[in-house]
Amino acid sequence: MRVVMRKVWKLSFWVFGLLLLAAPVCCSELSTVQITILHINDLHGHLLPYDDKSISETRPVGGSARIARMIEDERSRNPDGSVLLAAGDMFQGTPISNVFRGQSVIAVMNYLKFDAMAIGNHEFDWGLDILEQLAAAAAFPFLSTNIQDRQGRALPLIKPYVTLTRGSLKLAVIGVTTPDTAFITKPDYVSGLTFRGPSQILPELIREVRANGADLVVVLSHLGLDADRETAENVSGIDVIVGGHSHTAVTHPLRVKETIIVQAGAYGAYLGVLQVKIDPSTHKIVDYTRENELKTVFADPGDPVDENVARIVNRFDDQIRTEFARVVGETTVDLARSNHEESNVGDLVCDALREASGADIAFENGGGMRADIPKGRITLEQVYTLLPFDNVLVIMDLTGEQIRQILEQNANSEHAILQISGMTVQYDLTRPVGSRITDVRVANEALEPRKSYRVAANDFLAAGGDQYATFKDGKNIVYGGSLRDIFAAYLTKYSPVHPKLEKRIVFVNR
Repeated sequence: MRVVMRKVWKLSFWVFGLLLLAAPVCCSELSTVQITILHINDLHGHLLPYDDKSISETRPVGGSARIARMIEDERSRNPDGSVLLAAGDMFQGTPISNVFRGQSVIAVMNYLKFDAMAIGNHEFDWGLDILEQLAAAAAFPFLSTNIQDRQGRALPLIKPYVTLTRGSLKLAVIGVTTPDTAFITKPDYVSGLTFRGPSQILPELIREVRANGADLVVVLSHLGLDADRETAENVSGIDVIVGGHSHTAVTHPLRVKETIIVQAGAYGAYLGVLQVKIDPSTHKIVDYTRENELKTVFADPGDPVDENVARIVNRFDDQIRTEFARVVGETTVDLARSNHEESNVGDLVCDALREASGADIAFENGGGMRADIPKGRITLEQVYTLLPFDNVLVIMDLTGEQIRQILEQNANSEHAILQISGMTVQYDLTRPVGSRITDVRVANEALEPRKSYRVAANDFLAAGGDQYATFKDGKNIVYGGSLRDIFAAYLTKYSPVHPKLEKRIVFVNR
């Protein structure tokens, strides 16, 4: 009996010991705080559902009434621990936003109680006065820590960061804007502004917010995914980067050192839902969403929506629907963009500019075209969504040598390449930078270095946008009409259109 009791005692002792060892783990798990970071980026005014064949061949996506309902559902799962963030470029891009200079988007964002928005490069597209009006109308802060004026001051109504309290935790949300804004925005709109590199300014600010009690540091970034990776690699102390600018759908969150990186595509097609669990005693993230962080915003007619948001959108849409639903043309093929090669819609837009101007050559920057158009009837709304910027035609004289300089730069562009009309160019990318053109012809004749050619472009390029400084040397400059009006008139004249690739831009040994 004593032997049996001794064994029972030993067993009880070991069980009790195991329970003691397990207790801290159990209690630690129970004491973690869950924060839900809801995020979107690069909405570009897409308040209404739209078709995107890269996501679904049959189902529309996006639309603020649908995404609002999804946000509410996610908030209901963690009502005291949810944060809603926007990573920039929210306004410019569609008639329902452009006509009202972004006020329609602000109305929706205010209703949804966004907590903060980073300043994107396209927030400058209507000038500083409109940016200030939008910031004043917003019920949430606009953030950017790396924009300064000539006196080294922040822009009016723009904060470097905001501190949010969720339960017992403090979150510091710091905004950063791509330094590329200095040359991918119309120069007049950013004249006198400096866009500092994030690695220059973030370390000191992170120390400041930590000293002020921040448990979690979130960088709300409009830098692009590659720059976000670089920032995470070089700047310590960032828990989460909520990104934008590159329009990247990061389905599974990335981890660079101790930093989690997310980004939710573009145009409201996705809602990012990042769940993080934080140990409040160490302020460390102990777990987070590892996969399927993006929720696709399908917008079938039967899908539940937020009726109040639907009414807000309809209030603005009703004012423009008749005009922008007007059919201006038809295409028998999909009009599709391409960032790195010739595209049929790029050919079509450039052909329209060349005909309207009577120029020998026409250029359009690839980044100036922002949407594809599916085959079928083309509405004025689709034209505005393709060409959302208020660009006008500019006609100038350039020499053949200057045109060659532009084309050489085009071969190495970090941006969407220039589309062309009236000319063909062939590149060999195995050759040294600056000598990659192997053939260039205008109207089937070799480009002559000393000859003057009449060239059509938009006012963004004419001002040296995308760092094409050679356009600024043009002579005998004449301004023309709106690119959108020119393209719509061209469609009306020649529909149905059926552009195909014509080997205007050819890369060999790519």
